[in-house]
Amino acid sequence: MIIGIGTDILDINRLRRCPEDLLPDAPFLIKTYTAAERAAAAERPDKIAYFATRFAGKEAVFKALGVGGDRIRLNEIEILNDGYGRPQVTLTGRMKELADQCGVLEIKLSLSYENDYAIAFAIMQK
Repeated sequence: MIIGIGTDILDINRLRRCPEDLLPDAPFLIKTYTAAERAAAAERPDKIAYFATRFAGKEAVFKALGVGGDRIRLNEIEILNDGYGRPQVTLTGRMKELADQCGVLEIKLSLSYENDYAIAFAIMQK
């Protein structure tokens, strides 16, 4: 049963305009992405597109959970690809607690980007 959906679109140029935010020790990266996500981005030819799609994915996930404000910890939403290249969501900390409270058993996520925009769509299932 679907218990929540969320979507997000991001202008990738927002990240391109702030290259200092994408340095390895930048506070933005540390607050937003897990160590595994940052390592996966380092292996990509277009790190900015990788970060942008994950950012949109994280926004779609918390929207699907129906939470906002100070309850959001983006680095507690990890999005990595499985062996087939599909994005897989792993929640930790407060985000996992919130998902457990809602009865979330599975999160489906689709990510895409084209030129200037990244988009994500998330579905929470019970």
